[in-house]
Amino acid sequence: MTRARRGALLAVAALVPLAVAATAQEVPGGRSAYVVEASGASLDDLLGVPALRGVAAFGGAGLLVEAGSGSTDGAAAPGSTVVAAGSLSSPDGSADRARIEAVAAEMRTWLVDSRADRVLVLVVVASPSPDDLARGDTVGAIVAAIGRPSAIADAMERGDASPVALTSDSTRRDGVVASPDVPATVVAFLGTGDASGDDVAGAPIRATASGPPFELHERYLEQRRLYVPIGTAAALYVTIGGLLAVAALALGDRVPRGLQRALGWLSLSVPALGAALLAAGHLPELTYATAVPFVAIVTVFGTLSVSPLERRDVTLVPMALGALVLAAFVVEAATGWDAMLTPLVGGSQLDGGRFFGMPNVAIGLVIGASVYLAHRLPTTHGVAVIVAAALLASMPFAGANLGAGVSLFATAGLWFAVRERARLRPIVGFAVVAGVTVLGTAVVLLAHALSPVATHVTRFERTAGGIGDVLDTVGDRLRIGVDLLARNPAALAPVIGLGAVLLVIARPPAPVRRTFDRWPAWRDAVLVCALGGVAAYLANDTGPAAAGFAFGLALGGIVGVSLLAVPGKMGRDGA
Repeated sequence: MTRARRGALLAVAALVPLAVAATAQEVPGGRSAYVVEASGASLDDLLGVPALRGVAAFGGAGLLVEAGSGSTDGAAAPGSTVVAAGSLSSPDGSADRARIEAVAAEMRTWLVDSRADRVLVLVVVASPSPDDLARGDTVGAIVAAIGRPSAIADAMERGDASPVALTSDSTRRDGVVASPDVPATVVAFLGTGDASGDDVAGAPIRATASGPPFELHERYLEQRRLYVPIGTAAALYVTIGGLLAVAALALGDRVPRGLQRALGWLSLSVPALGAALLAAGHLPELTYATAVPFVAIVTVFGTLSVSPLERRDVTLVPMALGALVLAAFVVEAATGWDAMLTPLVGGSQLDGGRFFGMPNVAIGLVIGASVYLAHRLPTTHGVAVIVAAALLASMPFAGANLGAGVSLFATAGLWFAVRERARLRPIVGFAVVAGVTVLGTAVVLLAHALSPVATHVTRFERTAGGIGDVLDTVGDRLRIGVDLLARNPAALAPVIGLGAVLLVIARPPAPVRRTFDRWPAWRDAVLVCALGGVAAYLANDTGPAAAGFAFGLALGGIVGVSLLAVPGKMGRDGA
């Protein structure tokens, strides 16, 4: 007897007592639910077994992503049976087909013996095999079916089905299901509770018209392979270029004018670079041959496309860049944020936590872009631009990101308070910032509460038990941010950098002071961009990621505009 076959028989033996329990737990009313929990196999591994394809013929299959600490707790509702099948991997680290077949055979036995009129069957595999984990794969898999037990058993025997993809309102993505959706589906099927109630964090799983998400899974693996090296290269480009730009600014006339201008444009390329790294998620294939040229072309030509404005007024350049970035986000929202599934700055929606809408890593980019645009407008118009960006980032059918909304509403209040500081007392300025933040957040919370489709925010509203829970959530977010800094010291860069930027703005060196004197509104723009980054850090659990681009746009803006400002060629005052 082979080792694999012996392991399979042990797996079956472990399940036999649970099969008896499954029969005993069938309830009156004609419905029963069976949830098989396992680990160590991918979606490809599960659907490679004909019997499980037969199960999926009565429901579907999908990728399973974790969402917080919910996992599948609560699946053992009255009338359901949760079976722990253990690992489906072999000792060598790969998925063991014999073990998967053994589990499927035991499932078919339950179905043949079932006395229920209709059954729900869920095969929930929380993680892939050790081999796949080592290659960067972190998503699990799920197979689901609803129907007559005998019909599902017959389909398992034939094994010739062509399954479809699963989804839920938790993810809004064909082929993707979140772990808390498992208990929500059990509760909804058995009718033993409210699937949208306070004790259920997920949403019922449903089938789609799409095929299984094999291509999406492969694309996710491509993104996992690329985003670290490409993101690191982008960070080195910004860091080394920024240091050279700062040095050129300090050395002044000792640096050739052509080099100064080149470094100035490099510093102002951060918005286009950030947009390119996010938009790369739209590429038909994610390979070095497609991703690297795309990011380079969008960064260079996106930045230089606004270069004719320099002849009129240097500060028109960041204004135009901000407008282009915001326009790109409007298009992204209109097309369902598809690029955010596999962006090249990390934070794939398949990594869990946020499955649709604006990711936290984009918050700083939107803060900087909106302030870049606002600084050339009358104050009230600028506030309106930032508020519009906040609504785009946070409303239910747009970005659906509460932390982004809070950060941007705070930025809008800061913009008004800073621009109108000459006629506002400091206490009034603080009141304006607090008032705009609270009022804007209240509007977003109300919109999510009234939304017919649940979002991350509505689930927070539903489960929060009062002001104490809200404060606990804020504390948890801050702790997560601190833990992130402890695990990844590189995340300190934007945190320390924002402090350094604020210090430079408060005590600017001579070249920067000349720029600020010429364009006071631009000084206010980089100040509010940095302060908005601080707000983003405090308002989001992944604070360093949320604040990162705000730091980049604030520092790049200071250095870039100062290097491009040719002495003696003063444009129209941007104040």
